[in-house]
Amino acid sequence: MRGPRQLDDPYPDVLQRALQTIADGDLEGARAVLDEVRFAPPPLPGVKRWPSTAVIARVYARDAYQCRYCGEKTILTPVMRLLARLYPLEFPMHPNWKASETHPAFISRSTTLDHLVPIAGGGDPVAEANLVTACWGCNRRKGDLTLDELGWELRDPADLTWRGLTELYEPAWVAAGRPELSATELTWMRATRP
Repeated sequence: MRGPRQLDDPYPDVLQRALQTIADGDLEGARAVLDEVRFAPPPLPGVKRWPSTAVIARVYARDAYQCRYCGEKTILTPVMRLLARLYPLEFPMHPNWKASETHPAFISRSTTLDHLVPIAGGGDPVAEANLVTACWGCNRRKGDLTLDELGWELRDPADLTWRGLTELYEPAWVAAGRPELSATELTWMRATRP
């Protein structure tokens, strides 16, 4: 299995030349330099489609809550949020994921959904065949690139018994006295029941 590799990245050189051109007083020349890496987002359809929680839960279960890119075990984020709610000093989570105020486990182990063929590249946003489980780090690195562009391959889950700690979500919540959960968290609890 191959993992992330360095891409042929023109950005440092192009951005340096553009800034130098601006510093030299040539604003239009800088625009021409930036044309080398012009980005034109594709037009998006009027209605954005996203898979339901039930579909995402099925994908996560199919992939045994393991990143299909690096193979690492992931943990369903609402499960970790329960721990953060119960133990905010020992296991903090900033509502906007501010890294200096959020336990590193959220960033390194949160289960995320990725599109094999990116939506920006025409991939179907809801087709289960186009959806895979990814750790947050791999999802971020992959961005809107394809596996071929990255030189990545899909990994099969190594531990088919891993469930992202979802099997402990409801029992821990009940034992903790059923603390208030958001509607999204309750939806995830229902979607991950055995």
